[in-house]
Amino acid sequence: MEAKIVPVTALRPKLLEYLNRASRLGQEYIVTKNGKPSAVIMSFDEWESWKETIEILSDPAAMRRIRKAQAYFRRGGKGKTIREVFGS
Repeated sequence: MEAKIVPVTALRPKLLEYLNRASRLGQEYIVTKNGKPSAVIMSFDEWESWKETIEILSDPAAMRRIRKAQAYFRRGGKGKTIREVFGS
């Protein structure tokens, strides 16, 4: 779903409506102030997901492990099934 642009003046009287749409429907809003982007409204779950992704991408050790795994699978490496990892 594409983010909608909303001026802060239009946001004020309908803030709860925008928050509900972000939470229930996943709608994102770019809030502008004087015609320039100033803030974003998105669901808390979406924000947490973005934050976690940034943390992983910022962790050199995690990124090395991800790149190593990608190379392994590109070379034809085989993974394990959920049953093999966790049992039945």
